[in-house]
Amino acid sequence: MWNEPRLALYGVVTWEGSMALKSIGRMAIGVVLGAATLSTAHAQAETKFAAGLSWVNEDGSVLTVTSLAPSGQLSGTVTTQSGCGAKKAQPMTGWYYAGGTGGALTFTVNWEGCNSATAWTAQYSNATGAFRALWHLAMASGPVWNGIVAGANTFILQPVKRP
Repeated sequence: MWNEPRLALYGVVTWEGSMALKSIGRMAIGVVLGAATLSTAHAQAETKFAAGLSWVNEDGSVLTVTSLAPSGQLSGTVTTQSGCGAKKAQPMTGWYYAGGTGGALTFTVNWEGCNSATAWTAQYSNATGAFRALWHLAMASGPVWNGIVAGANTFILQPVKRP
Protein backbone atom coordinates (compact mmCIF):
# COMPACT_ATOMS: atom_id res chain seq x y z
CA MET A 1 0.00 0.00 0.00
CA TRP A 2 1.36 3.41 -0.98
CA ASN A 3 1.54 5.99 1.75
CA GLU A 4 2.04 9.72 1.58
CA PRO A 5 5.33 10.72 -0.03
CA ARG A 6 7.92 12.18 2.36
CA LEU A 7 10.78 14.46 1.51
CA ALA A 8 14.03 12.91 2.69
CA LEU A 9 17.56 14.24 2.96
CA TYR A 10 18.78 16.14 -0.16
CA GLY A 11 15.32 16.25 -1.69
CA VAL A 12 15.05 12.53 -2.47
CA VAL A 13 11.41 11.54 -2.26
CA THR A 14 10.69 8.25 -0.52
CA TRP A 15 7.44 6.57 0.41
CA GLU A 16 6.96 5.11 3.82
CA GLY A 17 6.33 1.38 3.57
CA SER A 18 8.10 0.81 0.24
CA MET A 19 11.42 -0.98 0.77
CA ALA A 20 12.42 -0.67 -2.90
CA LEU A 21 11.91 3.07 -2.96
CA LYS A 22 13.65 3.48 0.41
CA SER A 23 16.66 1.64 -1.01
CA ILE A 24 16.65 3.83 -4.11
CA GLY A 25 16.47 6.90 -1.86
CA ARG A 26 19.46 5.70 0.18
CA MET A 27 21.43 5.03 -3.02
CA ALA A 28 20.59 8.49 -4.32
CA ILE A 29 21.78 10.03 -1.05
CA GLY A 30 25.00 8.02 -1.35
CA VAL A 31 25.51 9.26 -4.91
CA VAL A 32 24.90 12.87 -3.86
CA LEU A 33 27.30 12.59 -0.91
CA GLY A 34 29.90 10.83 -3.08
CA ALA A 35 29.65 13.53 -5.75
CA ALA A 36 30.01 16.23 -3.10
CA THR A 37 33.14 14.52 -1.78
CA LEU A 38 34.64 14.20 -5.26
CA SER A 39 33.92 17.80 -6.13
CA THR A 40 35.47 18.95 -2.85
CA ALA A 41 38.61 16.88 -3.51
CA HIS A 42 38.77 18.19 -7.07
CA ALA A 43 38.30 21.76 -5.86
CA GLN A 44 41.45 21.59 -3.73
CA ALA A 45 44.16 23.67 -5.33
CA GLU A 46 47.06 21.91 -6.97
CA THR A 47 50.54 22.85 -5.77
CA LYS A 48 52.76 23.77 -8.67
CA PHE A 49 56.52 23.50 -8.15
CA ALA A 50 57.80 27.01 -7.36
CA ALA A 51 60.48 29.08 -5.68
CA GLY A 52 59.81 29.84 -2.03
CA LEU A 53 58.63 26.31 -1.21
CA SER A 54 60.28 23.70 1.04
CA TRP A 55 59.97 19.92 1.29
CA VAL A 56 61.09 17.50 4.01
CA ASN A 57 61.90 13.81 3.58
CA GLU A 58 61.43 10.89 5.96
CA ASP A 59 64.98 11.41 7.33
CA GLY A 60 64.25 15.05 8.21
CA SER A 61 66.36 16.55 5.41
CA VAL A 62 64.91 19.79 4.05
CA LEU A 63 65.02 20.99 0.43
CA THR A 64 64.29 24.71 -0.05
CA VAL A 65 63.99 26.20 -3.54
CA THR A 66 64.92 29.90 -3.50
CA SER A 67 64.86 30.57 -7.25
CA LEU A 68 63.33 28.98 -10.34
CA ALA A 69 64.19 30.58 -13.69
CA PRO A 70 61.87 30.43 -16.72
CA SER A 71 64.46 28.07 -18.27
CA GLY A 72 63.83 25.61 -15.41
CA GLN A 73 67.16 26.18 -13.69
CA LEU A 74 66.71 26.20 -9.93
CA SER A 75 68.77 26.89 -6.84
CA GLY A 76 68.34 26.75 -3.11
CA THR A 77 69.59 24.70 -0.18
CA VAL A 78 69.49 21.20 1.26
CA THR A 79 69.90 20.68 5.00
CA THR A 80 70.55 17.09 6.05
CA GLN A 81 70.00 15.85 9.60
CA SER A 82 72.77 13.22 9.61
CA GLY A 83 76.27 12.51 8.37
CA CYS A 84 78.92 14.96 7.25
CA GLY A 85 77.55 18.50 7.01
CA ALA A 86 74.52 17.73 9.19
CA LYS A 87 72.25 20.63 10.14
CA LYS A 88 74.12 23.04 7.84
CA ALA A 89 72.28 24.41 4.79
CA GLN A 90 74.29 23.39 1.72
CA PRO A 91 73.93 25.09 -1.68
CA MET A 92 71.79 23.18 -4.19
CA THR A 93 71.41 23.61 -7.93
CA GLY A 94 69.29 21.77 -10.46
CA TRP A 95 66.64 21.76 -13.15
CA TYR A 96 62.85 21.47 -13.28
CA TYR A 97 60.72 20.73 -16.33
CA ALA A 98 56.97 21.33 -15.91
CA GLY A 99 54.66 19.09 -17.89
CA GLY A 100 51.42 17.18 -17.57
CA THR A 101 50.33 16.80 -13.96
CA GLY A 102 53.70 17.67 -12.47
CA GLY A 103 57.23 17.73 -13.71
CA ALA A 104 60.69 16.23 -13.92
CA LEU A 105 63.16 17.36 -11.28
CA THR A 106 66.88 16.91 -10.74
CA PHE A 107 69.14 18.63 -8.22
CA THR A 108 72.64 18.23 -6.80
CA VAL A 109 74.56 19.18 -3.67
CA ASN A 110 78.34 19.40 -3.32
CA TRP A 111 78.67 18.65 0.41
CA GLU A 112 81.08 21.35 1.60
CA GLY A 113 84.00 19.88 3.57
CA CYS A 114 82.73 16.32 3.05
CA ASN A 115 84.51 15.33 -0.20
CA SER A 116 81.22 14.10 -1.63
CA ALA A 117 78.28 15.08 -3.83
CA THR A 118 74.70 13.83 -4.13
CA ALA A 119 72.38 13.94 -7.15
CA TRP A 120 68.60 13.41 -6.91
CA THR A 121 66.19 12.69 -9.78
CA ALA A 122 62.43 12.77 -9.26
CA GLN A 123 58.94 13.19 -10.67
CA TYR A 124 56.95 15.96 -9.00
CA SER A 125 53.16 15.68 -8.51
CA ASN A 126 51.04 18.85 -8.63
CA ALA A 127 48.18 16.89 -7.04
CA THR A 128 50.11 16.01 -3.86
CA GLY A 129 52.87 18.62 -3.84
CA ALA A 130 55.29 15.75 -3.13
CA PHE A 131 57.93 13.83 -5.03
CA ARG A 132 59.70 10.50 -4.73
CA ALA A 133 63.39 10.80 -5.58
CA LEU A 134 66.17 8.38 -6.39
CA TRP A 135 69.63 9.55 -5.35
CA HIS A 136 73.32 8.70 -5.71
CA LEU A 137 75.97 9.87 -3.24
CA ALA A 138 79.52 9.78 -4.65
CA MET A 139 82.50 10.02 -2.30
CA ALA A 140 85.92 11.24 -3.48
CA SER A 141 87.86 8.85 -1.25
CA GLY A 142 87.56 5.24 -0.26
CA PRO A 143 87.51 2.14 -2.41
CA VAL A 144 85.65 2.47 -5.70
CA TRP A 145 83.30 -0.40 -4.83
CA ASN A 146 82.26 1.46 -1.66
CA GLY A 147 82.43 5.01 -2.99
CA ILE A 148 78.92 5.32 -4.45
CA VAL A 149 75.76 4.84 -2.41
CA ALA A 150 72.21 4.84 -3.83
CA GLY A 151 68.82 5.27 -2.23
CA ALA A 152 65.36 6.79 -2.42
CA ASN A 153 63.44 9.44 -0.49
CA THR A 154 59.94 10.87 -0.46
CA PHE A 155 59.80 14.65 -0.07
CA ILE A 156 56.60 16.14 1.36
CA LEU A 157 55.67 19.80 0.85
CA GLN A 158 55.96 21.90 3.99
CA PRO A 159 53.40 24.55 4.91
CA VAL A 160 54.40 28.03 3.82
CA LYS A 161 55.59 30.07 6.80
CA ARG A 162 53.94 33.48 7.00
CA PRO A 163 55.70 36.38 8.77
